[in-house]
Order: sequence, then C-alpha cells, then structure tokens
Amino acid sequence: MAVHLTTIGWASMLMLGALQQFVPVLTTKDLASQTASGITWATMTAGLLLLLLGFLALPGGAFAGGLWLLPVGGALIVSGVLVAIWNLGTTLHRAWPWELPVWFIATGLGFLLLTVSLGLTFAISLSDPYWLSPNLTVVLFGRGLVAHVVGGIAGWLTLTAMGVAYKLLSMFTLAPEHRGWWGRIAYLLTASGLLDIWINQWMGTAVTSAVGWILAAGGIIAYLMDMIRLYHARKRRSMELNARMARGALVSLALLVAFGTWARVTHQWGRWALPLIFFGLYGWIGGLGLTQLYKIIPFLAWLESFGKKMGKQRTPRVQDLVNEPRDGPAYALYFIAVFVAAVALVFHWTWLFRGSMGLALVATADISRALWRVRHPRRSKREEASMASPRLDLRKEP
Repeated sequence: MAVHLTTIGWASMLMLGALQQFVPVLTTKDLASQTASGITWATMTAGLLLLLLGFLALPGGAFAGGLWLLPVGGALIVSGVLVAIWNLGTTLHRAWPWELPVWFIATGLGFLLLTVSLGLTFAISLSDPYWLSPNLTVVLFGRGLVAHVVGGIAGWLTLTAMGVAYKLLSMFTLAPEHRGWWGRIAYLLTASGLLDIWINQWMGTAVTSAVGWILAAGGIIAYLMDMIRLYHARKRRSMELNARMARGALVSLALLVAFGTWARVTHQWGRWALPLIFFGLYGWIGGLGLTQLYKIIPFLAWLESFGKKMGKQRTPRVQDLVNEPRDGPAYALYFIAVFVAAVALVFHWTWLFRGSMGLALVATADISRALWRVRHPRRSKREEASMASPRLDLRKEP
C-alpha cells in the first residue's frame, strides 16, 4: 500500500498533472482535451483507492473477501493512463518534430504504459492464482517484479522528470534551453540503457543487462554534467528557492548512480536495493516534485488572480505570494531527513529510520502548508503583497 501510494498517488499523479500544464507550454499547442484530464484524474484516483482496498484483502489483511478489487482498481488505473497518453500524445503529435525534453517525456509515457499493464497482470494474478500456469507465475513474480520496478521508477518517473527538469529549470533560471550534444547523449544513453535493462530482465541475460546498466549510468552522468552547465550558464544570478533546492534532488540522483554502481560491482543488491529504491522515490523524484511545485503553484495562482489585471492596477510578483526565508528550512530538513533514512535502511537502524521519516513528515507537512497558503491566501496577506509592488505601466516597457 505504501509503495503504490507513493508511486501512483504521489509521483505519477503529480507527473501526469504537471504534464497537462507543461506539454502545451513546451509544444505551444493547446491540450487536445481538458475533459480528458478530468477523466484521467477521476479514474486513476478511484482505481488507486480500490487497489489499496484490494491489498487489504490479501491473506493477513483486514478486508476479507475483497480480492476482486485488485483487478478492478488496476483496470481503472490503466484506463486513466490510456486516456492521459491519448490526450498528451495527440498534443505532442501536433508539435512534430520534437525538442529534446519531449523525447524524454514521450519515452517516459511508453514506460508508463508498460508498467501499468504489467501491474494489472499482477493484480489479476493475485486475485486468481490459477489464471496463469505455475511456471509463468514464478517468472511474473520474479523477473517481472523487477521489470515492474525498473519500468516505473527508472523508465517512467526518472526519464519524465529529467525532461521536465530540463525545461523548467531553464525557464526559472533564465538559462539557454538548447542543450546540444550533451542533452542528446544523455537521452540516447539513458533511454536505450533502461530499455535494454527492461527487456533483458525478462530474458535473464546478464551480459547484455550489464551493458544496459552501463549505458543508463553513463546517460544520467551526462545529464548531471549538463545540468551543471545549465546552472553555470543561467542569466538569473540570484536563484529562487525552487531552483536552489532542486540541486538537492539532482545530488540525490548523483548519489543513486554512485551507490547503484557500487552495489552492482560488489554484488550487494540484497543490501542496497531497498535503500536505493527508497532514495530514488523520495530523494530524487519526491524532492524534485516538491521543489518545482513551489514555483508552479504560485505561478498558476498568480495567473488566476492577477493575470488579467496586469497594467490596470498594482499586482504582486509571483515571488510575493510565497515566503522563501520561512519555507527554505523545511526543504533543507526534508532532504537531510530522507538521506539519513536511506542510510539507516542500509545498516538496518530501525530507530533512526523511523525518526528520520518523522522529520521528513514534519517537513512535508510544512511545505504542504506553504503551497496551500499560496492557493488559499489570507486576504490581508494578498493585499499586503499587492500594495508592496510598484504600479506596472506597460507603456513604459520597451
């Protein structure tokens, strides 16, 4: 339940929601259907709730007789994903030929389809143990489970996050958006490496799978080097909180590659697999999502409240809707707590893991409070922000 709350309820819903807003900006094309976005949200939310109840119906759970909820919930999630892929894919198709970030996103969506399809197969197998033959069941819950994790966390979430970060951080730091050969190498190596890993996980060929890991690691290293170039080339010298704290997510990705390589070379996957998956979900994906929401939500709230008032009356800046000195420590606490929790998993320090996750919970709650206040501000605060900004006269703009 915790894994799917994180991967579907948090990471995937966040990513799909962001893409509904991000793809039209990236492609300069209107989203194919706003109604389809609502359908995606409704079906995936309902599917996730049913899936969680289905997990409670497994042997030892607290909800007996509800195994049928697993395939029903899985089918709803797959349906929502198919609608999202049609909606986003139609929009992307209108923008051909694609820019670099679009290639990351399109490939990530392909991995998403593979992941949820495999997940539905798991759900059906758990509700009906005799649906597949014993040999196929062993393969499904052995090699297939690893392929499910690789496709979801590395293929869908990581590739999509890489593409989104390329565009968002370029926009928010005023850095050049054209990435040149660095970006192309990062995409080709990472995408081909992850696809090789996913395919060879089913085939059980160790040599070609090792090639895939080398390609993927090389691609991510190229990506991180390119992100360093992006930060150095930025025109905005004083970075906002979301761009500063996004470096924590990128450092988390770098640590994932470093320790993942170490675990593979030393054949210690049994010890490192869980900490790496945890750190990937909460340090890299979760950290990037939380940091970029700190800019995205204020921007959308500003457009809704002040976009039509530009040039007609005093309007605040987007930054005036948040309190960076107040909210910065929560982000720092989040990244520190997640890193310590991952270390605690490596050494099986249960007490330290629980304490660190308690601090991460406090940090996340405080970040959520800040984001909620942006969307639902106190009237006095908004009036103060409006009065603090000088009157904008478009006639004086060059």
